[in-house]
Amino acid sequence: MNEVSAELPEASVCHHAAGRLRIRVPSRRGDTAFFAAVQDACARNGKRPQVNPQTASLLFVGSAAAPEEIAVLGREEGLFRLRLGALPHRPVMQEAVRSVAGVNRSLEQLTGGRIDLPSGVFLMLLGFGIYELLRGRWTVPPWYTAFWYAFGLVSMYVLEKGVRANPGHEPD
Repeated sequence: MNEVSAELPEASVCHHAAGRLRIRVPSRRGDTAFFAAVQDACARNGKRPQVNPQTASLLFVGSAAAPEEIAVLGREEGLFRLRLGALPHRPVMQEAVRSVAGVNRSLEQLTGGRIDLPSGVFLMLLGFGIYELLRGRWTVPPWYTAFWYAFGLVSMYVLEKGVRANPGHEPD
């Protein structure tokens, strides 16, 4: 590695899918001049990224979304050093929360905001519980009890994350 590339700001791939590449240059967050220079240099090379200095990100779409090409371009133009490799893994709980949050949004849209996921699951489990009691099954906890506990943990995680993100905000 030469001295020039060692001085370049480090960039990393934070999202890559077919036809879509988002990279971040965290050390240049808020630096509008830097991102304008990156946009100009990329345009000269046939790439037209969407830049956002506030989030320190560059979004390449279509055929411009090739990480190896962007790494070479960034290095040759003296813009950044793109670190290629595996994306960092998110904790399993974050992935579960993302999926559950999507289902929650869909349910709220479907019901006009009257039922969210926690209330929908509550009503469903309450109904199943009554059904099981009417069938005379008093001893063994059914499968949905395990699901209810898992859902409770996810709900607590979401609530705790929301409180940490907005410390001055009281939960509803």
